[in-house]
Amino acid sequence: MITDSPRFKPFTAGSLLLLSVAAQAQYTETGQPGNPASWRSAEYQSDWGLGRMKADEAYATGISGQGVKIGALDSGFDANHPEASKDRFHPVTATGTYVDGSAFSTTGALNPNNDSHGTHVTGTMGAARDGVGMHGVAYNAQVYVGNTNANDSFLFGPTPDPKYFKTVYTALVDSGVRAINNSWGSQPKDVSYQTLDNMHAAYAQHYNRGTWLDAAADVAKAGVINVFSAGNSGYANASVRSALPYFQPELEGHWLAVSGLDKANNQKYNKCGIAKYWCISTPGALINSTIPDGGYGVKSGTSMAAPHATGALALVMERYPYMTNEQALQVLLTTATQLDGSITQAPNAIVGWGVPDLGRAMHGPGQLLGPMEVNLAAGQGDVWSNGISDQALLQRQAEDRAEHTAWQQTLIDKGWQNGVGATASQQDQTDYAIGSARDQAAANRVYEGSLIKAGAGSLVLSGDSTYRGATLVNGGLLAVNGSLTSAVTVNDSGTLGGSGRIAALSVNNGGRVAPGNSVGTLQVAGDVNLGAGSTYAVELTPTSSDRIVAGGKAVLGGGTVTLALENSPTVLSQSQAQSLIGRQYSILEAAGGIQGQFGQVLPNYLFLGGTLDYAANAVQLNVGRNGASFASVGATRNQRNVAAAAEQLGAGNPVYESLLQSQSAATAQLGLQQLSGEIYPAVG
Repeated sequence: MITDSPRFKPFTAGSLLLLSVAAQAQYTETGQPGNPASWRSAEYQSDWGLGRMKADEAYATGISGQGVKIGALDSGFDANHPEASKDRFHPVTATGTYVDGSAFSTTGALNPNNDSHGTHVTGTMGAARDGVGMHGVAYNAQVYVGNTNANDSFLFGPTPDPKYFKTVYTALVDSGVRAINNSWGSQPKDVSYQTLDNMHAAYAQHYNRGTWLDAAADVAKAGVINVFSAGNSGYANASVRSALPYFQPELEGHWLAVSGLDKANNQKYNKCGIAKYWCISTPGALINSTIPDGGYGVKSGTSMAAPHATGALALVMERYPYMTNEQALQVLLTTATQLDGSITQAPNAIVGWGVPDLGRAMHGPGQLLGPMEVNLAAGQGDVWSNGISDQALLQRQAEDRAEHTAWQQTLIDKGWQNGVGATASQQDQTDYAIGSARDQAAANRVYEGSLIKAGAGSLVLSGDSTYRGATLVNGGLLAVNGSLTSAVTVNDSGTLGGSGRIAALSVNNGGRVAPGNSVGTLQVAGDVNLGAGSTYAVELTPTSSDRIVAGGKAVLGGGTVTLALENSPTVLSQSQAQSLIGRQYSILEAAGGIQGQFGQVLPNYLFLGGTLDYAANAVQLNVGRNGASFASVGATRNQRNVAAAAEQLGAGNPVYESLLQSQSAATAQLGLQQLSGEIYPAVG
């Protein structure tokens, strides 16, 4: 099941420790930003799993797990190993009483009940990149370790002490970790994971029995991701612990099952099976990592695969500091690829979502698995260049429908239309609870991906995305520079920008549309609806302007058009407006026609501003004199006469240009009075 090898231990523990300390002191990073190949040092190559997951591509973007807290519950770790620097590796203390009332107090550091397993696992997660041996996937992460107080070979059916596991899980959660790696244990000899019936029988040992698995479930309910190895027996399904969200659907989104690969790129060990929607496959065979007494050794199994996944998740979490744990997990899952490198359209029962592709994971999610609200605070900005689909939801919808039909038949066949009887067997009670929970979860599932942009920060979508749900902009900027087959709605405090293509556009009260990234054109396949209270922010140059070009109709509900110079955060000043006098711009084209009008154009100075001409299929902006004549602001007959004369002088004349720049009626009247030569106030 797990093999150890001394192949990677060419030194005694003492000499290796001295070498490692010396190397750490003088280590200089050779990896270069933007250059993945420069990160493939001998230390990197020592764990072939890093290359298989394309970790070098993440490192080249500056991502290393810095600042991310991840946890492990395992058979202790060698706290004195040079790779486990004390500023990053933290043994977690659990203190309490067992079910039998006896006391315990353990830390994550090695104790006599432990073996080398936990040191190996935690090394794969976060061993230092120091020029010696190997390094972890997230080599700058903060690693918190709780202790199973056992070794890897203990059996974990329903027997492990639930109070102990509740205490140590709680201690890990309280330490602030965002994910916990669980790579320990073997199923009892009389348990199989080969068939669905086998899985139900295995889960029946736990259902409503208050076992340690309830403590594991509580981790997910606290919002932390629980990562479980799938098991090594070659079954068609991942272990019950890995597959727990199948039985308790509310845990999905905070659970990750991990199957394993060998160096020949074959899936090994237990397959993902019924856990496929929260399962990936990572390198697990012949993995070199840390072992006690400062050494290194090779082990194999999904115990070695899981920490690769947990480390990969830490990299994703660092890359997207604004994402929730669940959203970061979605990015890891949906950017994975199949064994042949193809993009995963939907997970399968063998490898689940496939193999993590950390290069692809640096460029946004690959799919939306329902509504995703992305909240970027003021000052935060990001670019997602992956094309985003929701293909997996189509498969899931079909599977859920088939399962619902089968469940309805089961209720009839078993006579469970009104529930199970009080004397029902443990297995029947379990099966009824599972079926009911899964049917309810499917009834509540949304089978379209949708994106909600929240917060005052900015998000740029530059890929070609095909998710079928809506896109809402509830705050900040969403710039579409690629394409969306989604309709976009902009609400109060939100702005839509970009020079890409969307399906349709609605801008509601308080929302803005600002095409381009400077001056640019936003393409809309269907209709445009610019409602009351909306703003169309138009940037101008002497020769071009922002535009919206729609394939459908444009419905204008009295919103505002604002004018600014290209890349200017403020509306046109008077002198800027004056410099653009006579310019004409097509700001809106709609093949399906124009309905309604805008309410106003800003700025609207005393004599200067923008006016709009409405044609059947277009709106034209003209910058120049507004409808107010010079004479219209005169306070006396004399001022009005002088104003009329000044008007006749025309553009270019100093008197005309001076009056044109008047800030208010009062300043214009003062100028007209000075021009009239009057010394005493005139009587109109």
